[in-house]
Amino acid sequence: MKSAPGGPRAADNAQVPPELRLDLPSYQGPMDLLLDLIREHEVDIFDIPIALITAEYLRYLDQLQALDLTVGGEWLEMAATLVYIKSRTLLPPDPEEEDDELGPDPREELVRRLIEYQVFKWAAEQLDDRPQLERDFFLAAPKAREERKQVGPPKLREADISDLVDALRRVIEKQREEPTWAYEITREKLTLRGMVLEISSILRDEPRISFESLFSEGRLTRHRVVTTFLALLEMTKLRMIKLFQSRLGGPDTLIIERAVIDIVEVSQTLEFYDSTP
Repeated sequence: MKSAPGGPRAADNAQVPPELRLDLPSYQGPMDLLLDLIREHEVDIFDIPIALITAEYLRYLDQLQALDLTVGGEWLEMAATLVYIKSRTLLPPDPEEEDDELGPDPREELVRRLIEYQVFKWAAEQLDDRPQLERDFFLAAPKAREERKQVGPPKLREADISDLVDALRRVIEKQREEPTWAYEITREKLTLRGMVLEISSILRDEPRISFESLFSEGRLTRHRVVTTFLALLEMTKLRMIKLFQSRLGGPDTLIIERAVIDIVEVSQTLEFYDSTP
C-alpha cells in the first residue's frame, strides 16, 4: 500500500485526541481509501469494478494491527456496503421484479457519496491553503508605554487607561465642588448606547474634543459622568475613538479624537446596548 501522505492532513491529525484517532498508514477514512483504489486502477468512478474494489478494501482492513470498533465503525460499515453491493451484482435478477427496463444500479448511492466526498475534500484543501492567524502569521505584541511612538497631533501623546481614570477623577472632584440646590432635580435618563451616539454626534462636527467638554454646566451629574466613562471605554475598545493626553505646560487634558464618523454604522454596531442602563 502507499505510504502515509504528508502535508496539512498530518497536522490536522495531531489535533485529534488519541482515543478518537484510528491509526491508519495512508487514509483519513473509508471514502479516502476508495478514491485512492479507484485512481490506482484507473477506472471510471461511474463504472466501479465492485468485486475488485471490495477485495482490496477488505485486504486493507486485514492489514490493520488493531481496530477500535467505536472509532473504526465507519470502515466496517463501508465494508458491509461493498459486500452488499457485490452480492447484488453477482446474484441473478429476481424474475418477478424483472421488467423491460433495467433496475437501479446498486453502485449509484456509493458513486454519489464518493463525488460528494471529493467536493468537500477539495474545498477543505483550498481552505487549508489560506493563511491562518497564529499558524502562518502572528500579530505583533503591543509595545510598552515608554516605547510607544508619538502619534496624533503635536504636543500630544497616546493616552492609556490611567489617563482616562485621572480625567474621570478630575471631573468627579469638580462635581463635588458644585453647589447643592434645595430643590429636586429629575434624573436624566441615559443609556450606554445613547451616550455613545451622543459622543459620536459631537465628534462628527468636531474631530477632536476634550474630555471635560462633555460635561457642560447643569449636566454634571454622577450618572452622566459614569455613563460617559463607560461609553468612552466601549468606543475605545471598538476603535471608534483615539485618546491622547495633552503635553502642554498647562493642566493635563484628555483629548478625544474620532476614528469612525459614520453615525449609521455606529448605531448598527451598538444595537445590543438598547436596554443597557
